[in-house]
Amino acid sequence: MDATIAGERAALDAATRQDWVDRCEAAYTTVYRGLIAMGYPTHDAADAVQDAFEDALRQRTPVDRAEGWLFVVAHRRLRRSRWRQRIFHPLELVRGSIRSDRDEEIDLLTELRRLTERQRTVVVARYVLGLSQAEIAEVLGITPGTVAATAHQATALLRERLLGGKS
Repeated sequence: MDATIAGERAALDAATRQDWVDRCEAAYTTVYRGLIAMGYPTHDAADAVQDAFEDALRQRTPVDRAEGWLFVVAHRRLRRSRWRQRIFHPLELVRGSIRSDRDEEIDLLTELRRLTERQRTVVVARYVLGLSQAEIAEVLGITPGTVAATAHQATALLRERLLGGKS
């Protein structure tokens, strides 16, 4: 009898694991687009999401929101990568990559890059990934009130920059 219970538990664990992998696969493209919206280069965003997906395969317990989990893991990888670039690459290379050829055009991605990292992260998590304020707060380790204030400040800045304050 104990062997049957153990066999059923293993089958349930395999089914739960497969569900986790399926949810991560479904979230893959959304997280990738979110990182692009935050201003990361496409090849860096693709590498970060792939690394996060590999971490998801090693994850022992599934998480409620695969999108949020993948986003946070990929974003952390990109932040670590950014620090390494600051250490090992000359400052002129970084400055050259930030310049825009289309200064006259209104570009949401350019304006997102001008936000602080926290503002950018909250805006992308909220409006691209569709996470709630509570989920963002939990993922980022801040209070829901801070998430709300940050989202309000960021959207007000974007509105001002993109629309000239017109609602």
